[in-house]
Amino acid sequence: MKVERRSANDVVILQVSGEVTYGKGSDVLLRTSMDAVLAEGHRKLILDVGGVTYVDSAGLGQLAQIHANAGKSQAALRLVGVSKRLRDLLAATRLLPLFQVFDTEEAALGSFNGAASS
Repeated sequence: MKVERRSANDVVILQVSGEVTYGKGSDVLLRTSMDAVLAEGHRKLILDVGGVTYVDSAGLGQLAQIHANAGKSQAALRLVGVSKRLRDLLAATRLLPLFQVFDTEEAALGSFNGAASS
């Protein structure tokens, strides 16, 4: 798995590609990347999962934990690029309602209008 970080104004975008699974360091990489962004005080976050090729149950758990940590930090988290397979997995595990999901990065960025600044 690979996580690339970039910003658009006051929004931090973490672009994830590869497999989000237990082991191979991916479980630690995703969590530490998000924790670092939150520790820096950023409160508008986009997790772009368009490049994710596979998610196992541990990966779903990581997404749920990321959502919980964002909420504890009073951060607004958006998901972008959710594949049909991942959307179906999130729906089957009843995690989908936790997330605000957008088809495009532009739509997710636009959704922050009126949200508190970081």
